[in-house]
Amino acid sequence: METQSSVSTERLGPSFICFLIWTFISIARPQDFMIFLVPLRPVLVICVVTIAMMFLEGVSLPRGIFKLTEVRLVLLLCLVMLVGTPFAVHRGVSFSFLTTVMPATLLYFLVTVIQVRSLRRLQVTAAVAVVSLLFCTSLYIVEASAYQGFRAAASATYDPNDAALLFATFIPLCLYLLFAWQGRAIKVLSVAAACLAAAGIMMSRSRGGVLSLAVVIVILFLSSVPRIRGIAKVAAVVLLAFVFMSYFSVVEGRFQDMGEDYNLVDENGRINLWKQNLAILGENPVLGTGTGCSAVALGLFRAREGGSQTWLTPHSSILQVAVETGIPGVFVFIILNFLAIRHLRRVRGDRDHPLSRPAFFVELAFYGFWAGGLLLSHGYSVNLYFLLGISAAIRYLYTNSPDPQPCGS
Repeated sequence: METQSSVSTERLGPSFICFLIWTFISIARPQDFMIFLVPLRPVLVICVVTIAMMFLEGVSLPRGIFKLTEVRLVLLLCLVMLVGTPFAVHRGVSFSFLTTVMPATLLYFLVTVIQVRSLRRLQVTAAVAVVSLLFCTSLYIVEASAYQGFRAAASATYDPNDAALLFATFIPLCLYLLFAWQGRAIKVLSVAAACLAAAGIMMSRSRGGVLSLAVVIVILFLSSVPRIRGIAKVAAVVLLAFVFMSYFSVVEGRFQDMGEDYNLVDENGRINLWKQNLAILGENPVLGTGTGCSAVALGLFRAREGGSQTWLTPHSSILQVAVETGIPGVFVFIILNFLAIRHLRRVRGDRDHPLSRPAFFVELAFYGFWAGGLLLSHGYSVNLYFLLGISAAIRYLYTNSPDPQPCGS
């Protein structure tokens, strides 16, 4: 087990505290539950404050940050988006997306790589992610409990499927803190967050969420987790499996009569949406339809083909990026995620290194995300770029700290 005493006096600094608040706001989205926060633009405000504090502190860029594969590929993907904007099916929508949504996501990704410069900071960041998860799962379960036989929406941003994907993505970080953190309070919070998140997934009645949770449980069970005793891993698997089975009756009906499921037979089902979006991609293979324009492109395509002009997303993160950025953009996007996971696997393969354990659980978080992300439009989700930023930070620490002690905590 890593020892925290060697870096317990590490100065985290005001800018890092601002980054943690930014993380909480991005994941938990308290503004969706506390409407009075919406006019205050909390994401924009904390973004500006964090950058300003980093400037005042004189926080320097890690040496060689732009040599990191994740950083280069994210910037390249943004460049592809920018190049395609003048040719978008709706230039106004694409321009708005690139000047509002993507800058905040890109800055958050880069700040994550810059701020998470020690294992101690990685653990604290993971702790904030767990607290964020506990916050939104608690509120979701309270709301879902009031719905009898219906699917409760999570917030203004997350529908039940989105909420389930969020919960499945961050359960592995709960497990990481459970095994890595020495403080009892954080361990208790981690167990509570993991159990509530698992219950929330089942109560959302999201089949994609159930699949994501099952993937996390199965991979955790089958994998050899670095620096963790086998009995501890089995206990974690049993705990999650117990919640899964206890609540399965809630979602069981969603898996019945799959042959007649609306996704297979309805005009707005996923199969039909995927076919139509592939046709749109075939018409715009190089530059795509413009970032943020997949729903507009589908509506225009349906109107032209004589169908109902409904504005729907592709319901697949890969297809979403492909339709909006073309084949070059989706190629960069796939390579970005593939290499991030491969780098994490390489770090966790060095089992004696303190970073091997967080590398495993971040890799597991990627699997949880992508098990559901293939069925939902989350190609630009800040949660994905949080994982990509943490992956890049782990790789940087591993590459630039040959002696594990300086980055151990």
